[in-house]
Amino acid sequence: MAGSLAVALTREPLPVVVVSSAGAWVGTWVQERQRHSLTPQIADLLQRLEERLEHLETRTSGNGPRRTAIFYDIENLIKGYNIKAADVAKISLGAIQAHIRQAYPIERVLLQRAYANWSDARLGSLRREMHQLGIEPVQVFGFSYENRKNAADIQLAIDVVDLIFQDDRFDTFVIVSGDGGFGSLAKKLRQYGKTVIGCAYEDAAGKSFQAICDAFVHIPDPTVKPRPPVVSSAPLLETPTPSAIPLDPDNRRLCADLSVSLARHTEGAIAKTRQILDWYRRDPECGKLLREEGLPISKVQGAVQALLPNFDILLLGMVKFSEYLRYVCKNTIFCVFHPQGSVNQLRLGLREHLPPSAVVMANFEKRPLHSLATYRALLSHERVAIAQPTALAHVLTWLLDHRDCAATLEELATMLEQTAPAAISRSQIEIALNNCQAANILVPAPHTGDRYFVAAKITTLPAAYAALIQWLDQTLQVFFERLGAHPKPELLRALVEPSVSLPK
Repeated sequence: MAGSLAVALTREPLPVVVVSSAGAWVGTWVQERQRHSLTPQIADLLQRLEERLEHLETRTSGNGPRRTAIFYDIENLIKGYNIKAADVAKISLGAIQAHIRQAYPIERVLLQRAYANWSDARLGSLRREMHQLGIEPVQVFGFSYENRKNAADIQLAIDVVDLIFQDDRFDTFVIVSGDGGFGSLAKKLRQYGKTVIGCAYEDAAGKSFQAICDAFVHIPDPTVKPRPPVVSSAPLLETPTPSAIPLDPDNRRLCADLSVSLARHTEGAIAKTRQILDWYRRDPECGKLLREEGLPISKVQGAVQALLPNFDILLLGMVKFSEYLRYVCKNTIFCVFHPQGSVNQLRLGLREHLPPSAVVMANFEKRPLHSLATYRALLSHERVAIAQPTALAHVLTWLLDHRDCAATLEELATMLEQTAPAAISRSQIEIALNNCQAANILVPAPHTGDRYFVAAKITTLPAAYAALIQWLDQTLQVFFERLGAHPKPELLRALVEPSVSLPK
């Protein structure tokens, strides 16, 4: 990134916060506090920050779920404001989340923020997805006019430091950016006991930032065509990726005792997973927790990812690790449960030694990879809602009949609702319009802010369905590319077109 930020904090003497558009240190350390003309307000803020950091440094960490904050540098993801709206539509924050969760078992995500000039109409698809994902947009004003790209990371770093000062609940920070200037921020976070996960496009990740993070997740650039696979006559030696090495001390001991399996087939993976569960049962510390309160399934997930780096639960038609674990526990002494009233706090337990308030989850059955149920589960995991085919048909037909109409999505929904059959709800119309926008069937009207009209290339109903299918294919390909597979076109058609019969 052309511009970046560096934040310097030290124990004694007090620091100066230095901002540099080149991403390098341009300040010098304070030798005597009196030599600097800090205002009383800034001096007081720094003193309070120093006291809070001392509190964090001496604070004893608990055994509860890790609390996570995710910060998205949107300006880095879109590579500046020269990007086309069609390329922005290819970027999915939900897909980025999925990559992060696959590489590192983040737990309770309590805060998510995304930084950009959100008044730019080209970012409309990201704004709608953020609403679905519960991500807070942080407005960075006026920078698109000067084509500057450093505003977002400046505000992002300030907010991270402010979060440490304001709220000590957070122990895991995920920074979605490839800007090497964040290395200084990551280093300071780690010094105060925080876990730092970096995430960026592989060809745009600063090496200094990668080196400092506890784990770094490389994500594919959806705006770049994938390179053709390199054919090699010799088999490649596959080893666990660094992002799969567990940070949990129990799992480190587990990995020292058990061997890594490069199995890709489900039978071998299930056997290795059950070996992991048995290790927890036999280990004195984990066994005690297992019998008394259960183990967080995120701990189990970390061990499985470390010892089975080549296995993908999607082969079993499963999207969530909890589904896979419920399948593995079938016909064993183990089970997955949650405390009564806390359905999101899933734990691994022993069927004969469960807490009084435990609610045991039912076994989960595998399903075909290529099935409507699996595709819908993947889309739900991405927080992508698909309108019912009848609602899509009504909306597409109306849009093609009124292709010269430029209106906001809310205005379009109101007009569509007036002509819709009673069986099609307002909610389904709104979802269908969002689907059309994501598939570039509806595109921003020039110089009209948030108004949309039908794209010039969409002239027929088949063309509209083709655009929807292409969008779904791109959304699901994030998952299928891991398996060297592709979504089936006939299943994608069945998701959006009415009365599509599937081949048997």
